[in-house]
Amino acid sequence: MWANVEYYTEEYLLGRSPTIPPQEYAYWEKQARSAINRNHIEIEEVPDALKECVCEVAEYLFTRDQANSPDTIKSFSNDGYSESYADQSMTAAEEQVDIREIITRHLSGTDLHNDFIFAGVG
Repeated sequence: MWANVEYYTEEYLLGRSPTIPPQEYAYWEKQARSAINRNHIEIEEVPDALKECVCEVAEYLFTRDQANSPDTIKSFSNDGYSESYADQSMTAAEEQVDIREIITRHLSGTDLHNDFIFAGVG
């Protein structure tokens, strides 16, 4: 684990309410690591910039998953009762572009930037 739930809630969020329920965080952190580290680069000591990146990617993936739920209501009307559901689907390529942007924002200017951006991520 690169950024545990304590880091997520205490350091990354700094008192804000978590987007990811703490009991689900380990799963989303693992998904974020997988999305960031497609070439399985070995990291002995995880710098804060990478931990921040993992937290943001985990939140992104969690939010995308929630938005893609078939129960996500886009609009609702009461009197004549009507609902419509949001179609939040994105292609894997579109999601990867968003993830690459997050990686670039967090790791630009660090020694890890080239490892994760130019080593096949994206």
